[in-house]
Amino acid sequence: MITFKSLSAGLVGCFCVFSGTVLPAQNLAETADHLPPIVEFDSPGLATGGQISDQFVSMRLASNTLQQGRRYRRSSQPATPRASFQGLASERSHDFGTVARGSRQEKVFEFVNTTGSNLMLTGVKTSCGCTKPKILTPQVKPGATGKLSAVFDTVNFYGNRGATLTVSVKKGAPSAQNGEIQFSVKGSIRRDVVLTPGEFSFDNVMVSQEADRVAKVLYAGNAKWKILEVKSTNPNLIAEAREVSRDQSRGRVTYELVVKLSGEQDAGTFSEFLTIVTNDANTNGMPIAVKGIVKSRIEVSPIQLGTINQGQTVKKKLILKSSKPFSIKEVKSGDSRIQFEAVEGEKNLHVLTYTLDTSKLGQIDEDLTIVTSDPDQPEAKVGFSAQIIEATTVGRSK
Repeated sequence: MITFKSLSAGLVGCFCVFSGTVLPAQNLAETADHLPPIVEFDSPGLATGGQISDQFVSMRLASNTLQQGRRYRRSSQPATPRASFQGLASERSHDFGTVARGSRQEKVFEFVNTTGSNLMLTGVKTSCGCTKPKILTPQVKPGATGKLSAVFDTVNFYGNRGATLTVSVKKGAPSAQNGEIQFSVKGSIRRDVVLTPGEFSFDNVMVSQEADRVAKVLYAGNAKWKILEVKSTNPNLIAEAREVSRDQSRGRVTYELVVKLSGEQDAGTFSEFLTIVTNDANTNGMPIAVKGIVKSRIEVSPIQLGTINQGQTVKKKLILKSSKPFSIKEVKSGDSRIQFEAVEGEKNLHVLTYTLDTSKLGQIDEDLTIVTSDPDQPEAKVGFSAQIIEATTVGRSK
C-alpha cells in the first residue's frame, strides 16, 4: 500500500535532487513523518515511496554524469577563432532621412576584399524587422567587391526606426577564420505622407526615347500643406508636382508627381533620387527613388583585350547590329593608337576591323564614339580597354 506520506517522501527526495540539495536519510524520513496520511489507496503492484525515491536519485545522478561527460567532450574541442572584418568597409552606416510611407528606400553597402583569401558571406541577421537585408555577393574573391542590400520597410512600419545588420563571414585558406561585419541603417517614416507607387521605374526605354511616369502623394494633416518643388540632380530627369485636390475641412491634400525622361539619356541602367521639398518645417526634403534600363537600338559589346605584349600585332573585329539598316559615318577615339577601317552602305549588321599600336607601354581605357545614320541613335558608345606590358617569350605572337 502507498500512503500519501510515503509518496510525499519520494517527491521531497526528487525536489532535493532537482534543487541540488542533499538531505540526510533521517531528515528525509522526518520530513515524511510530519506529513499526515490524508489519502490512502491500495496498489500492491507499485513500489514503495522509498524505492521510487532511490530509483529516481540513481537515474538523476547517472543523467548528471552523462551530461558532464558531454560538456567535457564539447569543451575539449578547439574553438574556431573569430575575426572582425569591419575594416574592409569604409561606409558601414546610412541614414535614409525622413521618408514618405510606402516609398522604396534601399541602401547597398559595399566593401573590398583585401584579405588575400576568398570570403564567403554565409548569412545575415537584422535587429529589426523594419529592415530586410539581402546578400548580393555570397562569394567575394580577393580584390573583388562584396555587396549587401538593405531595404527599409516603409509599408509596415512608421516613425523613427533603425536596425543593425550582422553579416557572417567565413575566410578561406591559407588562414581560415570566422567573423562578421556589421552595418546599420536608420530613418524616420512619416505616417501622414504616402507615396503610391513607391518608386518611378523606367524599364526597357530606348535611347533617344522620351517617356514619363506618374505617382501620387497623399497627405493628411494641415490643410495648408504644399509641395514647393521636386529637385532632380540628373539633367535627363525632369520632375514636377501638380495639385489634384485639397480638402480644407479634413486637411487632406493630393498631388500628382510627373517624372519625364528627356530623350537624351545614354544606354545602360540608372538609379537616382528625386527630393520632394514642402512647406513643412518638420522635414527639409523627402527622397524618391527613380530607376531605369535604357536599351540601345544598335547593339555592340565593349572591347576588352586584357594583357598584350609590347610589339604584339593586334587586328580584330567589332560587330554592330540593329533592327533596321544603318550606316557608320565615323569612329571617334581619343587615343591615336586605335584605328578603324572605313565601311560603306546601310546594313542591319556591320563588321568593323580595327588595329591597335602596341609600341607604347601602359593601360588604355577609352570610350569610343561610333557615329551612325540612325536618327534614333546617332551615336553609339563603346568601351575599349587593354594593358600593354613588356614583351615576354611565352605567349608572344606575330
